[in-house]
Amino acid sequence: MGSSGRTQVPAGRRGLGRLLQARQGAPYLFPVALVMLVLGAGWWLRDLTPRLVGAAADPETRVRAALARQKSLHLSDVYGFEAGGTLELAPVRFGDLAISIEGERARVVAMVEGDGVIDWRRGRIKVGYVGRERFSMTPCDIGGWCADGRQLAELRRVLPLLFRRIDAFNARDAGAYGRLVGRAYRGAGGRAAVLAQLGRDFGPGPAATLTVTAWQLRVEPGRVLVGEDELVRVGGGPEAALRARLELEEEDGRWVIVDGLR
Repeated sequence: MGSSGRTQVPAGRRGLGRLLQARQGAPYLFPVALVMLVLGAGWWLRDLTPRLVGAAADPETRVRAALARQKSLHLSDVYGFEAGGTLELAPVRFGDLAISIEGERARVVAMVEGDGVIDWRRGRIKVGYVGRERFSMTPCDIGGWCADGRQLAELRRVLPLLFRRIDAFNARDAGAYGRLVGRAYRGAGGRAAVLAQLGRDFGPGPAATLTVTAWQLRVEPGRVLVGEDELVRVGGGPEAALRARLELEEEDGRWVIVDGLR
């Protein structure tokens, strides 16, 4: 006889047992699978709900929420000239926010504060930063906004000057060092006195080496204050721990030192 419409019964007691187990167990498999599916959807919705709620908020509220969630910032090539060096700030905070929405773009002015470290070819430098930064943000996912990569644009402009100062000092290059000193230098004797002192410091005699261990930076409109923790060694002598306080201002579109050199 044909097998259409019929179920073949396995021969023997063992086969019959397997068939009964299959028929009894199948109804339970579907509810278990359904429960697992519901639980999985619950966990997914739990994670998604804040974003869905956020998506219903106005753009400025979503921008503020995105900045509140951001806990770190990264800068690459902080040494300049594509020579590397990275800065990691964590934790980081955005305060004193001014936000303007222009279509699908948010213009943000914020006081950025953070602590971190620079890794570069000569070691590590601790960094504390406070500065007013300007950047843009655009929608990037459900209810979220992402920055344009310029959240530390002002700090990026400052760091190369500080690295050039280290290089010029250790190379005993008075000319290169002098180019970092502003025409309106306010220290005793003005710029001429600084250049004369550099000529003497970099002249004959034991060479001094400068190692910077930390920078505390505050960037304000048109002015930067720099606290610098240093280790200075003259010749083969011991290292001396010193602290400098430099003041920078803009001149011809670049930062220069206008006070604090010894």
